[in-house]
Amino acid sequence: MDQPLRNYRIDRARLVAERFEDETVLVNVESGYYYSLSPTGAEILELLEEGIAVDNLARVLFGESEDSAGFRSRIADFVDQLSAESIIEEHQPEAVAGTFTDVPRHPPGASYELPVLERFDDVRDLLLIDPIHQVDPDFGWPRRPKPESQPEPRI
Repeated sequence: MDQPLRNYRIDRARLVAERFEDETVLVNVESGYYYSLSPTGAEILELLEEGIAVDNLARVLFGESEDSAGFRSRIADFVDQLSAESIIEEHQPEAVAGTFTDVPRHPPGASYELPVLERFDDVRDLLLIDPIHQVDPDFGWPRRPKPESQPEPRI
């Protein structure tokens, strides 16, 4: 018995995404992490959004070439990384989606940069501030609450 194809979609409840020239930036509003996707990583994410199943990604990108077989596990690892970071969620479409032609996006022998996902947390505290309830009354700007002071230990 064949296993069902794994389909994913962006978890739009948690993520905001924006594509710039050759980079895609994602912000997880629940965790405060933001991510940068390489162009090939963004391409894979777009294919997943179009309904292409994980098992078909290499075929869409490279056709039935040797390149397809060589990149299949690397692409699956990248999709697993997206899932582990809660960027995508598993999704079973109601109908078969994501049709593709026999013409690969990357012809045999063409250079292909492996997909890269980078995670950053340098502005995490700022992203997690509640802009409605954590506003400084003197400045009118959200700010982190001060940590509650620890009581002095009694000796």
